[in-house]
Amino acid sequence: MARAEIGTSKYEAKRLKASGLQKLKFYCQICSKQCRDANGFKNHLQSKSHLGRISNLQSSGQSNSIVSNYSHQFQTDFLNLLRVSHGTKFINANRFYQEYIRQRDHIHMNVTRWKSLTSFVKYLGQNGLVKVKKTNDGDDEDDDDSEGFNLEIALIDSAEVQKLKTKETEESKRVDIDINEKLIQNQIKRGQELEMKKQKEAPSVEDVDSSAKDDGKARLENAEKVSGPIRLSVKKKLVGKLKPAFADDSD
Repeated sequence: MARAEIGTSKYEAKRLKASGLQKLKFYCQICSKQCRDANGFKNHLQSKSHLGRISNLQSSGQSNSIVSNYSHQFQTDFLNLLRVSHGTKFINANRFYQEYIRQRDHIHMNVTRWKSLTSFVKYLGQNGLVKVKKTNDGDDEDDDDSEGFNLEIALIDSAEVQKLKTKETEESKRVDIDINEKLIQNQIKRGQELEMKKQKEAPSVEDVDSSAKDDGKARLENAEKVSGPIRLSVKKKLVGKLKPAFADDSD
């Protein structure tokens, strides 16, 4: 089919159609190319330009971090637009998302790690980046409200953030003080129990006094025995009659 000539009504119709917002599922974030239908998107995925970019990412080692980088950029752009457009006022999550995707150079959610708008909004709320509230009493499952129709979001005021941080710090200090007091009380109680156990095992004062008295009495008796009168027995030894040295044996 021949291309429409510049200036013709057919050319202007195609240009206006291309300038409008197309379906997001037919957009290639890596190549920044919007396809009009499923057939065009399929042909693009099989094209040499797309496959060449994929090969370059794999060879450079960026294929592992590409989803993480797109997720970070998507979150940053989303919060910046929310801050500029609505600030701390609540707005329906799906309505604001429609405002975000009107930018032609925005990061598409299908290349991030979030599979639905509801899961992304809940992630922001759990990390304290936005305030989230439900507009009805529906279920919390992402499958029931994947497009975020029942959720409203708003940025958290910096003053509120500071109050929350101060409250968390005080609560943490209080918990630490309570834990320290419990530890000290347990140590005191354990020391008292050990002291009572030692007192039960140690001999009483009366037993010590009686033992000391018995010991002193035994020592006194031994001393009296030693200090009594000493008696010596001397036996006489019989000695023969002495003879003169110059006496005559004949007499």
